Amino acid sequence: MVLSAAQRQARNGLLTSSRIACLMKGDAEAILRLYREMIGEETEEDLSRVWAVRLGEATEALNLDWWELKQGRPLGRRGEVIRHSTLPWAACTLDGWSDEHECPVECKHVGGREPLTTVIDRYAPQTQWQMEVTGAEQCALSIIVGANEPIVEWVQRDDDYAAEMIRRGGQFMRCIAMRTPPIALAPVPPPIEASKVYEMSDDKWRAHAANWLQTNGAAEIAKKCERELKAMVPADAKLCHGWGVRISRDRAGRLSLRENGNE
Repeated sequence: MVLSAAQRQARNGLLTSSRIACLMKGDAEAILRLYREMIGEETEEDLSRVWAVRLGEATEALNLDWWELKQGRPLGRRGEVIRHSTLPWAACTLDGWSDEHECPVECKHVGGREPLTTVIDRYAPQTQWQMEVTGAEQCALSIIVGANEPIVEWVQRDDDYAAEMIRRGGQFMRCIAMRTPPIALAPVPPPIEASKVYEMSDDKWRAHAANWLQTNGAAEIAKKCERELKAMVPADAKLCHGWGVRISRDRAGRLSLRENGNE
């Protein structure tokens, strides 16, 4: 996104959703450039001559307007820079915000030459960072594919992925503070969206499933009987036995149920 002067000023010195992406992707060149930019050795990259960026900028307002037209509800906070509630170095710039769904709306425009899942994965750092900064549990990714009307994909928050973003972001900001070039980072795969249904028919699955079905009920009954038997043990008893089982009490007062004759 080509930012206004006010937006640039509001996010100056902060890690935003577009900046956190290189840390999660392990892009060494982009990380070093971001480091130099944030310590003042380089100016922020000029994207005004990048066609894909300008196309996305040009269609962003239309994307949001189309949402409002189709949903019948307004989107607010367009272009607002949000600061994290507890991390002073973290922020995000919203494309829009849905009060109805209590989440950010992120707009993208892609050519349509790749699977939609690839697009969603590519923007995982941005969508997850927007959720982390705003406290939302989901993010609406509104994607224009080619010349088609936008498709809205709902991305759910992933706590483990967010924790890794915070860890890497904090580490990077310490490098900024100490003027120490950041170390190389391995890429982090995007969260897996569990949405597919599989029918498991192989023999190994069948065998384990059959054993579980046979023993699950018995295990629950055994636990219940163990509780009942232990409740019957007198408070001054060291050992109770009968009908093939024994319950012993150790020095700490804990009761143990065993088959009679087994230690």
